[in-house]
Amino acid sequence: MHNAEYLELVRTPSGREHHYARVVDRYYEQVTDVCRDVWSDSFHLAWFTEGQQLPDAQHTMQRWLADQARFTAGSRLLDVGCGIGGPAATVAAHTGAEVTGVNICGHQVQVARALHAGSERLTFVEADAMNLPFEAGEFDGVFSIEALCYAPDKHHVYAEIAKVIRPGGAFVGADWFCADGLTDAEYARWVEPMCQGFAIPHVIPFGELKGYLEAAGFDVESVSRYDDHGDTGPNWAPAAPDSYADGDERPDLTADGFDSLLARSLPALRDGCLQGKVVMGCWVARRRDDGGAVRDGDRA
Repeated sequence: MHNAEYLELVRTPSGREHHYARVVDRYYEQVTDVCRDVWSDSFHLAWFTEGQQLPDAQHTMQRWLADQARFTAGSRLLDVGCGIGGPAATVAAHTGAEVTGVNICGHQVQVARALHAGSERLTFVEADAMNLPFEAGEFDGVFSIEALCYAPDKHHVYAEIAKVIRPGGAFVGADWFCADGLTDAEYARWVEPMCQGFAIPHVIPFGELKGYLEAAGFDVESVSRYDDHGDTGPNWAPAAPDSYADGDERPDLTADGFDSLLARSLPALRDGCLQGKVVMGCWVARRRDDGGAVRDGDRA
């Protein structure tokens, strides 16, 4: 995919949704080296304690999720949206579990395999979370960090994950959401620029997360915001100082070309978060023993 086609597709929610596989693959093919420079080998934000640098905060968050899930040595785990394997490596080392990472971006899978070629507990597979290539109940647990926002259908992707977890197995993760009760204009002004910049189809309201997980077949133990666990301010240190918080007009991040779009993506996310319109949240859930996601026609 050439940059001109990419810019045309990411400009609208429908373009990002209908062509999500190609768009996300192209996005991460282009930004992986930059992300390694900024975020190390874990491509996600975090909460911080005083004095922590980003890699330490990321590792703390990854270990916290693993502890909440009660992952143990010998468990078979799935990391959905594994990036280049940073979180998978941390969780495997912390718990002694075997981790399979899936990623829709073939380039990142190749990088992950090269980085962790000597590991006996890490496996990386090119696959789409919307159609996971695994048997029912194949994994003891699943984790996902800031990746499921890329799925075009959140009900479907949570149900796909539920299928591959054994009954009672944990599903823990973190992701980006929008605030509850936003008007269409507020979503367009504060959330859409972030989605444009990061090639995300759309995000769901944070207050609806519990219901989505329950509909997919999970009992939800907790949902929380990053701010509940620590300081999120240091995440914005790499962001350019310019802000799009002034005015009522939604900025079109694609207007000035590909490089400008990438440069303006983190400031757009920062502004959405600081305005309270974008929420970084996490969850701890377990696969119900009685199984069965709610079918589309059965949802209220």
